[in-house]
Amino acid sequence: MGRTSELSVLKAVLAEANTGGRAILLEGDPGVGKTVLLDTVTDCARNHGATVLRVVGVEAEQELAFSALHQLLYPLLDQLPRIPAFQGGVLEQALSIREGSPPGRFAISAAALALLQVVAKEEPVCVVVDDAHWIDQSSAEVLTFMARRLSGCRVAFVMAARSGWNGFVDPAGLPILTVPPLSSEDARTLLEHSHPGLAESTRQRLLDEAEGNPLALIELPQQLNPAQRHGEEPLPANLPLSARLESVFADRIRLLTPATRFLLLLVALDGQRTGNLRQIREAWETTGQHWEDTLLEDSEASGLLRIDQMEERVAFYHPMARSCLVYMSSAGRRRAAHRALASVLDNAPERRAWHLAHAADGPDEAVAQELTRVAERALARAGAAEASAAFRRAAELSPHRDTRARRLEEAAFAAGIGGQLEAASELVAAGSAETLRGAAAAAYVLFHRDGDTDAVFRTLLPVLRQAPRGDRPEDLAAYDDAFYVLLNCAVWAGRQDLWPSVYEVLDQVSETARMCFDCVADPARTAHDVRERLDRATAELPAHTPFWRMNWLIYTALYLDCFSYYDGVWREFVGHAAYDSQRFVLLARAHDSFMRGDWDTTLALAGEGTSDAAEHGYNFTHILFIYGLASVAAGRGDEETLRRHCDAIVAWAGPRQFQLMLAAVNEARARAAIGRGDFEEAYQQAAMVTPPGVLPSHYPHAQRVFLDLVESAARTGRIDEARAHVEAGRQARLDAISPHHAIILASAAATAARDEEAGELYEAALAVPDAALWTHEYARLRLLYGEWLRRRRDYTASRIHLGVALELFEHHLKAPLWAQRARHELRAAGVIVRVPDGRDAVPMSAQERRIAELAAGGLSNKEIGRRLNISPRTAGSHLYRVFPKLGITSRAALRDALAELDRIGTP
Repeated sequence: MGRTSELSVLKAVLAEANTGGRAILLEGDPGVGKTVLLDTVTDCARNHGATVLRVVGVEAEQELAFSALHQLLYPLLDQLPRIPAFQGGVLEQALSIREGSPPGRFAISAAALALLQVVAKEEPVCVVVDDAHWIDQSSAEVLTFMARRLSGCRVAFVMAARSGWNGFVDPAGLPILTVPPLSSEDARTLLEHSHPGLAESTRQRLLDEAEGNPLALIELPQQLNPAQRHGEEPLPANLPLSARLESVFADRIRLLTPATRFLLLLVALDGQRTGNLRQIREAWETTGQHWEDTLLEDSEASGLLRIDQMEERVAFYHPMARSCLVYMSSAGRRRAAHRALASVLDNAPERRAWHLAHAADGPDEAVAQELTRVAERALARAGAAEASAAFRRAAELSPHRDTRARRLEEAAFAAGIGGQLEAASELVAAGSAETLRGAAAAAYVLFHRDGDTDAVFRTLLPVLRQAPRGDRPEDLAAYDDAFYVLLNCAVWAGRQDLWPSVYEVLDQVSETARMCFDCVADPARTAHDVRERLDRATAELPAHTPFWRMNWLIYTALYLDCFSYYDGVWREFVGHAAYDSQRFVLLARAHDSFMRGDWDTTLALAGEGTSDAAEHGYNFTHILFIYGLASVAAGRGDEETLRRHCDAIVAWAGPRQFQLMLAAVNEARARAAIGRGDFEEAYQQAAMVTPPGVLPSHYPHAQRVFLDLVESAARTGRIDEARAHVEAGRQARLDAISPHHAIILASAAATAARDEEAGELYEAALAVPDAALWTHEYARLRLLYGEWLRRRRDYTASRIHLGVALELFEHHLKAPLWAQRARHELRAAGVIVRVPDGRDAVPMSAQERRIAELAAGGLSNKEIGRRLNISPRTAGSHLYRVFPKLGITSRAALRDALAELDRIGTP
């Protein structure tokens, strides 16, 4: 994999050896894949009828004269009679087969070459030498002698040695092929192929550590436990090595003096940042030893370390060398190195705290306190996973039981919000659920992983009720954090029996938490002033607000459909990398893009989110992303995809009685029914979640199905129900909550109005500030207004609105059923409108047309692949490009779309 150019060179060597000898030396780092290349050369040579002679250098035999030559010539001993008797005798003496006076080195080399030449006359010979750096000196001299004198004989001579360390092999005069590390793309492919299912964070760390080394990519993941592989537990600073990986560098490390090894250990444990040379010197001197520049010279000469005097930086050539050195050092030496480094890092408190923690060999409250402060700072800047690790180590160092339990609870909570649910669960079990922080951590796991509403309330309510009213910021923050999980669970469970308990503890939360509650619990009754409160809360954010607590603001903005308005502000406040890495931000962006009609972005974000959430066990979040995918499928009329997503939602939410999530299925089905013109079905689905004329208590999604209910009621002769629902929206002052709510209410009011009032109401809806931001509602408003004008025979005005609707549905939303409705209305208004074809869009290739025809005939991607000799994935990729060209979203529509394409004469 990734060795195409190297294999081409080696195959050329074999080809040239058929007519005249050729030699080459492979050089590369340990584990880079030299042996795999030699194996491939061996197979290729045998397949072409060559005799293959393999030699492997062995460290233990490096002191045995001619041990490698014995490996080479032993298979040819029966051919000795074919060379002059003198030369045969020389080889027998060199290989200790016959007694006699030691022959000269030249005589041995000439005799070995003569034997190869004799054998090569009958068939080509391929000599393959691996680990040439371990070959004994006597054999190395003979092999290099032969390699330089292959002209005229059919022998290929391929040797491999470590870069910068050829042992006794003299490469002078030999062509050298350097085997580099794999490219980033090839390294990722190898890792994914050999170890599928790794978490992305784990995969990236392994790629960084391996630096393209194939052996490391294959071996490193095997040393991790399942939680580490799945991203549920942080990886150690120095990754554990297998015996094979350790052996790659161990021989060089063993050759170092104790002083040089300790210097390298300081470098390994301190990191390799610019300017570290000064700190390494200072740390060395704290041990009472005198610094000598020869230490650096010896380290560099070992081939393990490189020194950049300009940057005053010392670094290992390969990360595995660093890990190998650490694991070959005793625990006492490692603790001593950590202590030395900690003593010179007063200006770097986080690094100092961790070095002290690693140096400790028993409980130490002072170190535990330093590490706790590190964890708190990490949590404040969105480093939840790092905070969890620091809290956990602080707990291990805590001499007192109560402080240990408290730090374990903090570690569990941080692990939960940092995407490590399994680690959080383990830490909860080790700690206690009787405090606010411990209960919040336990409930977080119960909600996000298990979806167990009753267990969440049983866990949180007792501690929330008993918690003393505290004035300290940390007490209020702990109360808010626990209340956040309770509120989120109550909202999505959607059970009326839960809300009295939530109101019971509401008075003790912060103003920010209360603002969010007013927006998401029962917005039709309490959210009217929330936008102004959100503006103030954002403007007054304290400088060191932990990112986790900004979730209150994000949650609030989601239900006001104004997340993107604040997104940039919050991103700058927290920091781009920390902000963008949060799962809740990804969810918010997916929701916001859907509401604004950027449905392609929704699909991309929700697709990424479903994979990430499933990978990390965030089952509730996974279903939220599925809800986003279902919403797009409903809007685009993709019935097959919608059915699949709705089934997934019901399968998870049904047994857990998540009523709001189940109502989202009705919401999506109502939207799809409206799109295909099945207004009776749309009415039945919408009325199941919000009866006409009623905005149910604590149902925060009433606006999402509001227009669907009103239009379907009006279209099915239930005009009184439609008007009653509009009146309920007016009484609730939905338009005061947000501009999005305002355009929904205004569109519904115009749809249900009497003819003499409708025109004015449609114009008022179009005049809602920023109405065009909400692409689907705006396109729908234009469609409804155009239909009304067309029915009144105001064809000129109707064409304007219907044309805008068609453009938005067809090109922006890519909603073919809605576009078809607008197209039919335009035709009724006297406009000739063609279905988009190959002349309007990118034409289909012959391959795409053939694949589309086979799919329309009912063949699966796998069957199409077999028919056309392509992979199923390629067939699916072609279909993915065909759908938008035909204006469809599913395979079921292919047959009709192709027929229409042929009817209008598209080539």
